[in-house]
Amino acid sequence: MKVIRLNNVSNFLKLEPQSVDDLYLLAIIISRGDVVEAHTTRRFRPSEGDIGEQKDVVIRIVVERAEMDRSAARLRLSGKIISGKPEEFVAMGSYHTLNIAAQDELDIQKTEWKDYILKRIKQAVLDAKKPRLGVVMLDDEKALVSYIRGYGIDIVAEIFSRLSKRMKEKDYQRRRSEYFDDVITAINNMHVDLVVVAGPGFTKDDIQKHSSDKGFAITKRVVYAAASDADRSGIREVMQGEAVSKLLANEHVKREFGYLNRLLASIRGGVSSYGPEKVADMLDSSNVSTVIVNDDIINRDDIRDVLDKADRIGVRIEIFNSDDDAGIQLRNFRGIAAL
Repeated sequence: MKVIRLNNVSNFLKLEPQSVDDLYLLAIIISRGDVVEAHTTRRFRPSEGDIGEQKDVVIRIVVERAEMDRSAARLRLSGKIISGKPEEFVAMGSYHTLNIAAQDELDIQKTEWKDYILKRIKQAVLDAKKPRLGVVMLDDEKALVSYIRGYGIDIVAEIFSRLSKRMKEKDYQRRRSEYFDDVITAINNMHVDLVVVAGPGFTKDDIQKHSSDKGFAITKRVVYAAASDADRSGIREVMQGEAVSKLLANEHVKREFGYLNRLLASIRGGVSSYGPEKVADMLDSSNVSTVIVNDDIINRDDIRDVLDKADRIGVRIEIFNSDDDAGIQLRNFRGIAAL
């Protein structure tokens, strides 16, 4: 995320999202009633019945809906137009959807910028400078290629070996070699500085040997680790394992699992609460170190009240991705809890 300017008088914050992660964060923090201004296109029809043509305009809308279109890697902001330039190409009061991509500048105006939201934006600025992490889980049947992003685990590809025990030995070895080549190509093409290669058995070791013996080098910095399986649960296991814990110490996803484990343990001990009403009571009556909350509910009025209260007394707020494993489990606790 790139912060360009914050106007403390008008409360307009000019930002430039620089990744899909940044767009996802904006989808979380932009609320109904916020005002957003950005460059876009509108079809201008000089007269009724005219097909018209697309015109480049700057439009300001009052947001009614904010959602992330992951397939198109776009943030979609829909609402009523309240101003625009050039005025002759803009129909005031009509509805429009702004499609925001990475590197598109936009201005966001809120009645008040809460500290916990500004902290999330500042963290996104810092995160943009950190190396991203890739994880490849594999066994003899398939390889799962994924990124660890700010919002969670993003599985981007599956590579199947198509191996069969009915194959002749020569064909089996040829196909296995091709499978390893495909996996190495995927690793080398990942847009990360570090890749964790993990899985059950010896396949991860065999691919390392294959790279060395065949002269098809893995060009990324790679760390190898063991896991029980080569599926999503294996990714989670690797993230929580001691072998890569230092590499993942600063990753948001690992923090989520850590907080969730603390919640589960402390509920059994009677020292944590969940649900907006009980969290609010706990903030009033006892020491709270952290409030954890799912991103899909933070714009609800009752949740905002709780988060505002936590922010006022200096309690740390951790926002979970509601679609990821930890967030899915947090739903069982009404999406918000106090530790």
